[in-house]
Parts: sequence; C-alpha cells; structure tokens
Amino acid sequence: MTARLPNRADETDTAASLLVVDDTPAHLGVLTHALGGKGYRVLTALDGIEAIARARLTQPDLILLDVRMPGINGFETCRRLKADDSTRDISVIFMTSLNTPSDLVEGFAAGGVDYLTKPVRLAELIARVETHLTIRAMHRRLTRQNQQLRNEIGEREQAQAELAQARRDLERRVAERTGELARTNASLTAQIDERKRAETALLASREQLRAFSAHMETVREEERKRIAMEIHDELGQLLTALRMDVALLRKRLPDDPAVRQKTDDIRELVERTTWMVRNVANHLRPSALNFGIVAALEWLADDFCRRGGIECDLSVRGGEPALDDKHATALFRIAQAALTNVVRHARATRATLMLDSTAAGLTLRIGDDGCGFDQVVAKNGYGLLGMRERARLIGAVLEIDTAPRSGTIVSISLTISS
Repeated sequence: MTARLPNRADETDTAASLLVVDDTPAHLGVLTHALGGKGYRVLTALDGIEAIARARLTQPDLILLDVRMPGINGFETCRRLKADDSTRDISVIFMTSLNTPSDLVEGFAAGGVDYLTKPVRLAELIARVETHLTIRAMHRRLTRQNQQLRNEIGEREQAQAELAQARRDLERRVAERTGELARTNASLTAQIDERKRAETALLASREQLRAFSAHMETVREEERKRIAMEIHDELGQLLTALRMDVALLRKRLPDDPAVRQKTDDIRELVERTTWMVRNVANHLRPSALNFGIVAALEWLADDFCRRGGIECDLSVRGGEPALDDKHATALFRIAQAALTNVVRHARATRATLMLDSTAAGLTLRIGDDGCGFDQVVAKNGYGLLGMRERARLIGAVLEIDTAPRSGTIVSISLTISS
C-alpha cells in the first residue's frame, strides 16, 4: 500500500491513535502487533463499556469495534459513542462475522463508516485503516479551510459594511459640521455673553464659598475651644479629685506592701491620664492662646522641640500685638502647620519663630535649615493651600521663600487696623 501513514501528523507531529475493541485477547494481540508495526499508537478494550470510557478519555482517531461482545454489543456501543458529543466525530469500523444485509444496514445505521469481515485479513485491515485516516485528515483540513473561508468572508463583509458606514458617517459629519459652523457664527455673541454671565456667577459663588469657609473655620475653632475647655475643666477636675481620693485611700489602707504598690500604680496611671488629657486639650486649642499670640508661640516652640526633637528658637520684637481671638488663632494655626511640615518633610536640625510687631501691623516668620522644596511642584499641596486660605481669611499676606537644599522661610504679614 502507500508508503506514508495518514495520521495526525497532518495536524500535529504525533502518530495516529487507534482503539481496538475485542473480547478475545488473542485477536487483540494480533491486531495490536500488526497496527503497532505500522507506526500507530494502539489502545485496547475488552468490552463496550471499557471502550466508551477509553474513547472519552483518549479521543482516538479511529475505533476498530467487534460486533459480538459480552454485555453491550458493538452496534449499541457505537450508538452510545455517536450520542456523546465528545466521541461523536470518531470514525468506527466494525469487525464482524455477520455479513447479512440486515447486519450491515444496522451497523451503518448505528454510525459505522466501514466493516471488516472476520477473520480479519491484516493487509485489508491496514488498507482500510489508512484509507479512513486519510479521509478523516482530509475532512479535518476541509473543515478548517471552510471555517477559515467563512471567517474571511465574514471579515470581508464586516470590513465592507464598516467602510460603507464610515462613508455615511463622514458624509453626515461633514453636513453636521457645516451646519455647526453656520450656527456657531450666528451664536458667537450669545456665547460670549453667556460666558460673561457665568464668570460673574462663578465669582459670586467663590465669594460665597470663601464666606462659608471662613464661617466653618470660625465654627471649628469655637468647637475646639469649647471641647478643650470641657476637657480641661470638667475632666481635669474629675482626675484631680480622683488623684486626691487615691492619696487619701493610700493613707488609710493597712501597711501592706502589695496594696501600697497597687495604689501607687493607680496614682501613676491617674497622673499619666491627667498629662494626656492636658496634652489633648492643648492641641485642640492651647490655653496659652487665652494670654495672647506670644504666649501661644512660646508654647508651640516648646512643644515642637519636645515632640520633634528639633531645636526651635522664638524671638519677639515689639511686644504683644493687639489681636483679637480670630486673628491670633489664625496666625497660630499657620505657624503650627508650617512647623508640622518641617517635621514631616524638611529634614531640618533647627527652626526659628520670629514675630515683629508695630502699631500698624506685624510679620511672623517661620524658618528652618532643611532641604527646602520646589514651589511649583508643591504649590497645590494641602498644607500650603491650608496656610494660604487661613491667611486670606484674616486679610494677611503669606509668602514662601524656598528652593531645594536651601531651607524655607514662611512669612505672614498682617496690617492691624485701628
């Protein structure tokens, strides 16, 4: 017969696989030896149930199926294979000693593509296997080619449809653009007037927003002041009373070292709690603000040095400026934010607070010897925006003098009206 075996090498580089089903081991051995000698990969099964399981698992290219077997016969096995989507396309050649017309009709009706009469002649077996594998390979190629052709036709039709749609869209857009240009020329004046009205409304909205922002800042500071006073007065009094009670309790308890140690621990816990309460109250609103901006800046410098571990010097020229609570609080918050930025970003070893005041106004400068920053990059940062907004709300001018590796000076200038 032919020199080249038609197998799956047409699609892959592996030999075609055959499943031989026969309940006679000797017959299986003869067929396996003959087909294996031709380069095929041969799988075997002794009955229909095993054959169905093997076919589902291994997906052979061709099945040689004995008709007479115990359990389900070859015809029923074939019908079940054809009823299963995973094995429906596998070609089946029957091997049978039944050669009556009715048997042949039943075999083809069950889904077989050919039959071999037992005893099987090996030359005929090889020829028919090669023929049906060739047919199967050709069918696969034809199926792929048909699918590829359908895909190409679909793509071409899609491209033509898209081209036609693009042409229609272009014509429509040209018409629309022409109409838009005409309408734009006619309504340009109206648009300019509308923009002016919108700009006016935007300016009014910004002023309202600034007024609301100022009001909210005032409300926040008042709330901080109220909470700080409540913490300092009410909670502070309770802690003081508790400390006194602990001291009295210690005096009246028996001279038991364990009990005295416990009361000492309680007293220390009360002391720490008292310190934490005062610290929270001071950070909400330093009580030093009640004594003026100079006292508040002194507290801020000490707190900054203690918390940040960075030296901070305060210098005051001109004495205590005449400021109301609103302006003093705003200046304090700006200085507090600037020193917070020093701790977070400046990598500085020293900071300074300088307050120069006269009867006409004052200037507060917060400086450091840190790494500085690029103002163009950092101008929209929340820290700088917050400081600028606080300065604007009290009518002050905020300026920043900095550059990379050159330190930073934040200046706030405020005119004090009579």
